[in-house]
Amino acid sequence: MASCAGIDIGGNNCKIAVREAGKVRLVSARMPENITSEGRITSPETLTSFLREVRGSQHVHEKQCTLVLSTSQAFFRHVTLPAMSVSEVELNLPYEFRDFIVGDPGEYVYDYCVDELVLDESGKAVGLELFAAACSKKLASSYDSILRKAGFRLNSIIPAPMGYMRLLRSHIDRDSAAAEKSVVFVDIGHEDVAVSLFKGDHYEASKTIEFGCAELDQVIAEHYGIDPYTASSYKYTNFDGALDSAQCQTVYEQFAIEVSRVVNFYNFNTPDQNIEQMYFLGGGAQIPQLTTQIADAVSIPAYSIDVLLPPEAQGQESGPISALAVAAMLEGEAM
Repeated sequence: MASCAGIDIGGNNCKIAVREAGKVRLVSARMPENITSEGRITSPETLTSFLREVRGSQHVHEKQCTLVLSTSQAFFRHVTLPAMSVSEVELNLPYEFRDFIVGDPGEYVYDYCVDELVLDESGKAVGLELFAAACSKKLASSYDSILRKAGFRLNSIIPAPMGYMRLLRSHIDRDSAAAEKSVVFVDIGHEDVAVSLFKGDHYEASKTIEFGCAELDQVIAEHYGIDPYTASSYKYTNFDGALDSAQCQTVYEQFAIEVSRVVNFYNFNTPDQNIEQMYFLGGGAQIPQLTTQIADAVSIPAYSIDVLLPPEAQGQESGPISALAVAAMLEGEAM
């Protein structure tokens, strides 16, 4: 198994997962203000300096890394194609994203993995079921440069849904009964919430809700007369009971309504599947007032993503926020 660090650079925190002496160590560091915005890197120089500082202060010695991109930074979808060669698949991939990409498709990089090779009765290949991804060449190149200058070597980039799949596959290896369960991931980030549906480790669908924990920062900032960046520290420590205010409760209710709408839509469109479990991850997963509100509204057994992490990574305080970094580490090790 190759050694590889997993890195997840979010809207508010940078998370790194590294395997050391049989254990997985999780590093979560709050980023300086305005390094990223809406999935874009607004200050590459500051991000480089920040990553170099984290790498040094946290004694992260692993150089090889896999980076995970959020749903706002990469497109991901299931694709059905006729049987064709690798070169033909690569030629066709840009067309599969024509309804998603605005601008020149040539400005994006594409990748895929085979989900299933479809055979006819004679055993002849007649179709391909693929998971395909696309992200901006400029973004990929920027991250490669930033990580290299910070002391890392970027081996691969994966979209968040591939990260969820990797966690599920790792879990199914330990619990085969999980292969038949339909589950949803509720990834509560700083700027948005991704709600993703899986059957076993098979990706079915994903929906992004266009608001996140930044909404709580704004409410707390207005209540205390401070800036949103400072309010974010109040949020994660629940300073002065900030999270228990009526204003925050209103935001929790908004989250709960939107997540329940997505889950109900999934249930309506997949009547043959019963969604059995819901897993919380991301920064918002560390806010019990929020996750309780969502769980009550959705009425599906809800768990922290910590239970899906490899045993050697479980039980750490930053587990919920660092889950995708763990997934990226596992993906890198498997390559």
